[in-house]
This record gives sequence, structure tokens and C-alpha cells, in this order.
Amino acid sequence: MSAGDPLLVRLARAIATTPPATALSERLCLATRDLAGADAASITVATSTSERMMLFATDAIATRLEDLQEVLGEGPGHTAARSGQLEVCSVADGASAPWPTFAMSAARLAGAATIYAVPMRPDDAVFGVLSLYQVARHDVPLALDGSTLVKLAAATGTAVVRDPDAASEDVDSGPWHSRARIHQATGMVVVQLGLDPDDALAVLKAHAYAGDTSLADVADRVLDRSLRFRPPHGEAS
Repeated sequence: MSAGDPLLVRLARAIATTPPATALSERLCLATRDLAGADAASITVATSTSERMMLFATDAIATRLEDLQEVLGEGPGHTAARSGQLEVCSVADGASAPWPTFAMSAARLAGAATIYAVPMRPDDAVFGVLSLYQVARHDVPLALDGSTLVKLAAATGTAVVRDPDAASEDVDSGPWHSRARIHQATGMVVVQLGLDPDDALAVLKAHAYAGDTSLADVADRVLDRSLRFRPPHGEAS
């Protein structure tokens, strides 16, 4: 897309209406939500081949649905990141064939909802996923068609890639801070249960799902010692 592309012009204008002091990822998220005519939006990037990290979500429901996908390891965002294709998930009836567990849990959280997961491809590789949510108006289509959503996600990904703050690991708050605490908690579970890191992280995710809470919340409880996992002959507190 050229700088004069009408979609880029509309995106730039939408960003200009958001508070200038906020992080670019937040401004992009708000702008893409408004351009697409969605109820909510989130931006998630891939920090490695196996990890996804949410940079920003416009509301609590979007945050919970993104966290649910991380906990379960399934959902439209995960699939879009792998397939490089737009993925749509309707949880209006509590069932969606590719992601049944996610769809049922999402229906409990949000009721009727439709999620559009659009891969961000600033170049040939998928950098992350722009997710758009129709919750209050789950049966109302977005204002943009599929091909336009793909272009919008590519432009969003390009902006995030060029944003130095989005890639900084030195900040002591926000998504990088949350991710670091999850890694710290995983390390503590490794010691407590004698597991490898992947299995220790799976324990944290299972506890988050069973407790209907976020992975970050479970990590915080592990780090402040209010939750301690014990070997099989004991019980988790």
C-alpha cells in the first residue's frame, strides 16, 4: 500500500483522534476498532515461535478472550497466526467446530460474540494478529470486508514493527512486565514440581482455566506465595 492509499489515510486520521500521549499500540487498537465498526479490538504479537503476547486490548472482554486463547492454546487468533488467513469464530451458540473448548468458554464469558482474527503481515511472515470483536452486536457484520481487513492488519503490523516502544524489553510495566512475571512464576513451578518449563507453564494455564481467571493473575499469586504447587502426594494451596 502506498502512503496515499485511502485506507492508510483513514487509519492515520483515526489515530489522530486518539490521545497522543498513549502508546502507539493502544492508539492503533482504538483506531482499527473504529474503522472496522467493531465493538472491541486487540493486538497480539508473536514473541517467539511458540508464544503470543497481547500488546493492548480495548476492553475487559477482549482482554479475557485473548487470555483464554493463551490458556487453552486454541482459538481463532492461534489459527490465524499459523495459517496466515483471516479466521472467524462465532460463539453465539457456544460452539465453533475448529475450536470447541474455546468457543464454549468464550460463550460463558461474553455470551453471543463473533471474533475476527486477522494476521498482521507487514512482510511475508506473520508478525501477529489483529482481533476484532462483535459482542453487543454479534450479528452485525463489520464495516470492512475481508480483503480490506487484511490490508488494515498489514498496515497495523507495519506500524507496530516500526514502533521502538513496542519491541522494548526494558519497560517495567505493561505487557513485557506481565510476560516476565509469567516466566518467573513458571520457574518457581519448575522448582516446586520438578517439571520442565513447558510442563510447568501448562500447570499454570490449567490452574487459570480451572479457576476462570487469567494466566497473569495465577502468575502473580505464585510470585507472592499465596499459591504454591506441591508434588503429587501433596495438594496445591
